[in-house]
Amino acid sequence: MDKNLEVRILNGAADKETAKAFYPDILPMEPGDSITWVNEDSKAHSITSGMPKAPEYSGMFFKTGNIDAQKSGSVKITDLKDHFAFYYFCEIHPWLTGKIVVSTAPESQPDTALPIAISHTTYSKGQDIQVAGKVADDYAKISYQLLVYDKTKLIDIIEGHFNDDATLSETIHTDKLASAKYTLKLVYGLPTQIASTSFDLKNTSEYKIPSWIKTEAKLWSSSAISDGEFIQTIQYLSKEKIINSQTQIGQSKVIPYWIKTNASWWTNDLISDTEFVSALEYLVNAGIIQI
Repeated sequence: MDKNLEVRILNGAADKETAKAFYPDILPMEPGDSITWVNEDSKAHSITSGMPKAPEYSGMFFKTGNIDAQKSGSVKITDLKDHFAFYYFCEIHPWLTGKIVVSTAPESQPDTALPIAISHTTYSKGQDIQVAGKVADDYAKISYQLLVYDKTKLIDIIEGHFNDDATLSETIHTDKLASAKYTLKLVYGLPTQIASTSFDLKNTSEYKIPSWIKTEAKLWSSSAISDGEFIQTIQYLSKEKIINSQTQIGQSKVIPYWIKTNASWWTNDLISDTEFVSALEYLVNAGIIQI
């Protein structure tokens, strides 16, 4: 499905001393995507393909015309057969430059099979996401950008440098993110290479907890059923992805007694479904409960 991608022209971009002008400054796109520059600056800008040092080629692939302050301009690049990247600049402020990369082009494909990875495809709101990866050794110590998209909207850019062994490690905090499907795009190298992965972020409350779970929790909190029997209930929650477990299922049937208090509060509606499931998820992933 063709998408409309945004590049923000940041407020103050017309100032030659401004460190950042475009957000993002490197934009991954796919064939069929259109691109909109949103001018958040107080000055007008005019985006054209090319490089300031070669004005005879400017505008060959796209050109927005003047974009007034607080307005936007869009283009759709159609000549993608023989190109994998397009440089662009502002005709009014030619020191402002950016780059568009066709992520499906062979030149844009990552050097290694798994340059970026996360442990799950679904996470609960508030759960940290650990992003790891390894690129070719030639890229050790060079900079990268990790772009975080909510559908087609860029919501964050994490900038970093690969380690001495060409690995990366980043943490994405989800407590302030909305429930949605997110895409991560790792942009690095010259020529620019792009790797991506995606995940779903859900509020725990979005999951409907079957009524029998509360019955089981009430029986367990009153010691009417054993820890082992309640472990089976937790295993069900993990299997149905109501609990997002990052640990492998083990054989332990020992649950700290004080956790029964939490279950008792939940069965008496003193805490919410979200709080109960989040507590179980934390205890499982911290290794306090082994399922």
